[in-house]
Amino acid sequence: MFDRLKSLFGTKAVVTTAPLSSPDVFSIFGVAPSATGVVVDALAALRTPAAQQGVRLISDAVAGLDVKLYREGAAGREEVEVRDHPVARLLKRPNPWTGETEFRRLLVQDMLLHGNGLALVSRVRGAPRELHRIDPRACSITVDQFTGEPGYSVTMQGGGTRAFSHADVIHIRNLTADGVRGLGLVSLGGEAIGLATVLERHAAKLFGRGARPAGTLTTDKSLGADLAARLRNSFDAVFGGSENAGRTLVLEQGVKFEAFQLASTDAQFLENRKFQITEIARLLNIAPILLGDLEKATLNNAEHLAQSFLDRTVTPILELCEDAFERVLLTESERDAGLEIEFDTANFARADMAARFAAYKTGIESGVLLLNEAREQEGLPPVDGGDVPMRSVQTLPLNAPNPAPAKDAAP
Repeated sequence: MFDRLKSLFGTKAVVTTAPLSSPDVFSIFGVAPSATGVVVDALAALRTPAAQQGVRLISDAVAGLDVKLYREGAAGREEVEVRDHPVARLLKRPNPWTGETEFRRLLVQDMLLHGNGLALVSRVRGAPRELHRIDPRACSITVDQFTGEPGYSVTMQGGGTRAFSHADVIHIRNLTADGVRGLGLVSLGGEAIGLATVLERHAAKLFGRGARPAGTLTTDKSLGADLAARLRNSFDAVFGGSENAGRTLVLEQGVKFEAFQLASTDAQFLENRKFQITEIARLLNIAPILLGDLEKATLNNAEHLAQSFLDRTVTPILELCEDAFERVLLTESERDAGLEIEFDTANFARADMAARFAAYKTGIESGVLLLNEAREQEGLPPVDGGDVPMRSVQTLPLNAPNPAPAKDAAP
């Protein structure tokens, strides 16, 4: 229907223009200006230890989970084998040169840094066969003004551009201001990352001078510009730099050295750097403890850290990924028939063995979980009788006799 309407009325893509003096121009090149003077791009963000740790932590957590194709039927929910559906195979082997873990990590990393994780679906006779990552910096997203459908124009390495339909592009979108283009750390966290970069550079320069502030050389005699420049250069050559720290200073002819005092912001330098870790943690929606800030870590909050990380940070991203995969890889009829793509988050509970086995025990005794299902989650082979639902026996008083064993029925 939309195709017929578009042929009647025509279509028009929404094109955004901005003057060269506008900060929006920086988004064309994948960078963001900041008040610190540091140009923040993806590489600058990854060079910031806190941002790098956060991006790695989230992307590795999503990439390390198994993603499976399930079918919901009258007999219950079952996993679709790789040989039974091309999408199940594609989730395990996206393309011949990229493994499933690396591919998902790249998509989530692109979403966190640039705001958009993009992948092109290559089809053979209509069936999806391969997935190829699209560099978000090489992709321009336009919106059809009539239908609201997004379009993707990709700049090719050999030159020129190619246009792709939304039906062939997996788009994992971060927070967005227009509903189409996602916003990532580069655009949303430019000031926080820029300030963290400035603080790190300041520390490097300070300790590069032997952790001593600069100072002045004073004398009662009149010095010309050339003599003053030679005196400063010779002083820096002998006493400047960390390799000259601790050397004895000898001055002649009434020359005095007066060191600058550390300012209050330098005295609280460590606190400033710690605060930037908290700011970057807020941007990534994770606890500062996960970025190495253990100042407020306790045994109680560390115990529930994995579950909090799963609920607050990872689960929303998993749902975005599932929706994006299902929209492009599954047809409407397949989704109506009960096919769905889902991440298996059971690995997050594997760290606490006592809690895991207590949950198995409760599930098996209540009949919710089969014995062989619990063994499968632990990577153990099935046992005879493990596919029969069980329940716990009735609770009896301590002085009650043991129930007599059931007798075999007479033939």
